[in-house]
Amino acid sequence: MNSSYKKENENHLTNTMERVEYNLNKIIEASIKFTYNLYTDSLLDEFLNKKYDNYLEYYYDYRRMLTNNNFSYNYNYGMLYKIMIYADNNTLINGANIGTLDTIITTQWYQAFEESGKEILLYTYYDEGKRFIPGSGSSRTISIIRSMDHFGLGIKKLLKIDLDYNLMQREVLNEKIDGVIYVRNPEYILFSNLPGAGSTRDYIPANTVKEDNVTMKTTFTAGTQEWEILIFAEDTAFWPMFLKSKGLFFLVLFNILFPSVLIYFVGRSISKRLSVVMKYMGKVKKEKFEVIDIKEGKDEIGNLIRSYNLMVIKIKDLIEVVFKGNAEKQALELSKKQAELKAVQSQVNPHFLFNTLETIRMRSLLKNETETADIIGELAVLFRKSMNWGSDFVTIEEEMTFAEKYINIQKYRFGDKIKYFQYIKEECKKYLVPKLSIVTFIENACIHGIEASITEGVISVTITNNGDFMFIEISDNGIGFEKQKLESIRKMISNADIKMLNESKSTGILNAFLRLKMYCDDNILFDIDSVTQNGTDIMIQIPLSCMDGIFA
Repeated sequence: MNSSYKKENENHLTNTMERVEYNLNKIIEASIKFTYNLYTDSLLDEFLNKKYDNYLEYYYDYRRMLTNNNFSYNYNYGMLYKIMIYADNNTLINGANIGTLDTIITTQWYQAFEESGKEILLYTYYDEGKRFIPGSGSSRTISIIRSMDHFGLGIKKLLKIDLDYNLMQREVLNEKIDGVIYVRNPEYILFSNLPGAGSTRDYIPANTVKEDNVTMKTTFTAGTQEWEILIFAEDTAFWPMFLKSKGLFFLVLFNILFPSVLIYFVGRSISKRLSVVMKYMGKVKKEKFEVIDIKEGKDEIGNLIRSYNLMVIKIKDLIEVVFKGNAEKQALELSKKQAELKAVQSQVNPHFLFNTLETIRMRSLLKNETETADIIGELAVLFRKSMNWGSDFVTIEEEMTFAEKYINIQKYRFGDKIKYFQYIKEECKKYLVPKLSIVTFIENACIHGIEASITEGVISVTITNNGDFMFIEISDNGIGFEKQKLESIRKMISNADIKMLNESKSTGILNAFLRLKMYCDDNILFDIDSVTQNGTDIMIQIPLSCMDGIFA
């Protein structure tokens, strides 16, 4: 137990040290990356290099620069305390985040940067002036300083950003361990979790912390400096600490006893109810269906008991239904026979009609009335095909043959008043469509378009495809529809359903549209256009994906 506790404590310290390193390094690396945004900002570089004639010109360019570049950034999600840019340009106005180079050349940090000879420097120093100015921030200062020479030629420019020291200090203070944490660079102790290690006090020299009794230590690169993390923790054995802490002792005791008692009673409840379930399951084998009348509970065993009771009730109901069903079966069979008889009787009238038409046709042939005989023959074919609903689908080629027969009958009635033209693209002929769906629109053109017209009527049907869709266009030059009637038809089509079909007085177009719509799983596009005394155009667009594999 003692060795396990010691190992766990070591892991905890290791994790603490790794978190401190990661969190501090994350702030520094993110801040260095942020400096690249300003380092490579051409608009900012142009602003710093420009010579200004007056305050108004400077102010205008300053506002434009803030609006269009990263200088107005929100200080990298709070990681930065202050951003300053200095340039060797005396026409700049010191203020906000801009300053002239001559104002800083005597500062400690500027001289340290110049002496380093580096392009970018992480510099730590104590700024005593901030200590006496409220709201000026931490006196302990960690800065990233870099030269702004990305664009080469131009005046000397320098970027200085101050990291939020208090944020970095919190990353150390937030670690809860029984010991002391120090973070130092070669010169100073930068952070610690000791009381009084505030941001307004001067840094303590790094060599004041001796490494004789250090528990853990690691070194990492922070920007351009080498930083160390040192942890001093007491080596406390488990059992002495455990026995010394009375609160911990009673807490462990409670955590052992309470779950044990709880497990005992829960296990007893489960075992008792499972025994009852097994008993009633045995009765089911003997065809005794009895409901379990106990308090089920709200756990899985309770769900099992409720499911069992529901099953027993359903079995009893099914048994009762079966007995009643046998009594009703004979009545159902009798009703079925009567329905079949009526169905046979309903076929007598169409059969009688076909025979009658054939008799009249033969009589006309005997009298050499061939035109009448041909029309009667066409009419018989129309009747037979329209009444034969063995299949609701025909090929487009069959549908158009059917349409021609219908037009022939109309020509017998109207003579040369009707002209009919059709064009069907060859690969469209084998596609299947609902029977009489296209003929219905042709019939509508004859009756509502051509019949009432005093001039010669022309009906044309064109069926083509473009690889994605099949297009069916039916046009006539009849009397057309008035605007109000056309809008009524469009509204009816857009809201079409079976209920409307049952209630509508005129069902031809609506019936054909609904059948095409169901055939295409509601993917049909339908458009009707009409002008009074100038005919009607109907365009039907069907996706070929609805017809994939649907051939005769």
